[in-house]
Amino acid sequence: MDAPAHTRPPFCRLKVYHTRKEPFSSKELVTAGKLAGLNDKLVPDINAMLMDDGYVQTDKIGSGNYFWSFPGAQGAAARKTVEEAQAALGAAKGRLAAAKEADAASRAGREDADGTRATKLAELDGLVAKRRGLEERLEAMKANDPEELARIAAAAEAMKQHAIRWTENLFAIKSYLVQKKGVHSSQVDELFKSVGLPKNIDIE
Repeated sequence: MDAPAHTRPPFCRLKVYHTRKEPFSSKELVTAGKLAGLNDKLVPDINAMLMDDGYVQTDKIGSGNYFWSFPGAQGAAARKTVEEAQAALGAAKGRLAAAKEADAASRAGREDADGTRATKLAELDGLVAKRRGLEERLEAMKANDPEELARIAAAAEAMKQHAIRWTENLFAIKSYLVQKKGVHSSQVDELFKSVGLPKNIDIE
């Protein structure tokens, strides 16, 4: 049993064009397709698919659209497609060969000649885990180390002294603006607030 005309291969659907070998108007194409056994309602859709696939060319002449397809043009298009596919295949083969060479180079020097590679890797993993555990233990012990506690206390005291010095500087700036420049105290507070300082700063 023959397949429906709209499901046949492109060269079967192009028979209408290749028989006449002349451009068709839209109306002529529907008529010719119907005479060839196509459903006239399917002709526009089939023709659109053929244009999308590059089998049929079209152009607007005057107020109408004309369509054509010649056997020689299809052969040239097919040869071009094959050539492009072959070029793409060649490039892909080149990339594959380069990847294989890179993989082989990366494996060089890592051959398991004496059969102990797996054992050595397992031993390495064990040593790494042991080192990680010792580092974590050392970090935990620092919390009770007198030298570490003394260092933290000294750093905290230094930070406190820096904070006191800068707070005194801010008080001096506020006093200068209020007493020497006539700026209202609340305006200075708003200025401090705009740069992220607390409203009521003080020295503990």
